[in-house]
Amino acid sequence: MKDDFSIKGEAIAALENVQKPGTETSIVDAHMVEELDVNAGVVEIVLMADKGIDRKDRFSLEDKVHDAVEAIPGVLDVKIKTVTEKGGATPKAAAPKSKPAPQSNSVPPSAPLNGVGNVIAVASGKGGVGKSTIAVNLALALKQLGKRVGLLDVDIYGPSLPTLLGVSKRPVVEDSRILPLEVAGLRLMSIGFLMEEDTPVIWRGPIVTGIIRQFLRDVDWSGIDYLIVDMPPGTGDAQLAVAQTVPLDGVVVVSTPSELALVDAARGLQMFETLNVDVLGIVENMSKFVSPSGEVSYIFGKETVEKEAKRLGVPYLGDIPIDMDIREGGDKGQPVVLASPDSDISKSFIKLAQSLLDVKAGPDEGGKKKGLFSFLKS
Repeated sequence: MKDDFSIKGEAIAALENVQKPGTETSIVDAHMVEELDVNAGVVEIVLMADKGIDRKDRFSLEDKVHDAVEAIPGVLDVKIKTVTEKGGATPKAAAPKSKPAPQSNSVPPSAPLNGVGNVIAVASGKGGVGKSTIAVNLALALKQLGKRVGLLDVDIYGPSLPTLLGVSKRPVVEDSRILPLEVAGLRLMSIGFLMEEDTPVIWRGPIVTGIIRQFLRDVDWSGIDYLIVDMPPGTGDAQLAVAQTVPLDGVVVVSTPSELALVDAARGLQMFETLNVDVLGIVENMSKFVSPSGEVSYIFGKETVEKEAKRLGVPYLGDIPIDMDIREGGDKGQPVVLASPDSDISKSFIKLAQSLLDVKAGPDEGGKKKGLFSFLKS
């Protein structure tokens, strides 16, 4: 039987062929697909309609959505609910072809993941600073230090985990739980495992949020000490979705020494502090380049990250230099900590991991923090 993730992707693609009433724009591009969830072959869709939508147009649209999704192999049922811009359901009349799905308009509070010791985000304010490379090698370094570790890639638009770890398998579902893939004892999940290599992701915010929640809630992460979450760059839907779904035990911010990267890193850091998430420290990536002759070059700047950490009042966790082995290992799917565990550059990652453990040496004795929106009642 086709798994729910595959059905979800095909359903989104099918809805891109359904036009908003009176326009030539798809309901996906028109932001009308508020939610789309799949559970054991049952597809539940929430549509956001314009206030005052004509009843005939509404029923016609729901029928088109129903027909488009029902035609997907593996779909057992389609349930549709249409709400207005103010969040209320459209008035009842003759029952449409689809079955309405129960839907709450409240935001559920975050809750800890069962069997997971710490959830640590690796983030950056700017793309291109090597955040994913840091996340992968940091996770492997924690594994070398005797920790049980999972690695979740929530960069839905630009997943890097399949390339960095050379993984092309698809996860399986067992007893309604998704089993993460495993490399060198490291448990893994990424949207890249569920899509073809060259397929672009053009999903809207609510759909991305739903996928991230599934990756956190429906994947079997039980029995690990640290779940490292590789965040996308910036301050957007993914960061809010993670903070809303699970209380984060801390965030590690990655930056290069360049002033431009530091400006964005500070912005990202302030965002997490606003969300009541502990900033465990800043990692300086691409700190310097050492030529084969031993000459040291500070290509992006010198000591700027450490100074910024002091200004912001957060720990400076250490630096990772520019190194050919890091780049080659990432391109070949053999991260340097895995391929050359005794090398100097791997020891830099081990030192970084130890610095993290020194800052965050386990679950808080007083319990986990409340996450974003936890004050809202369901």
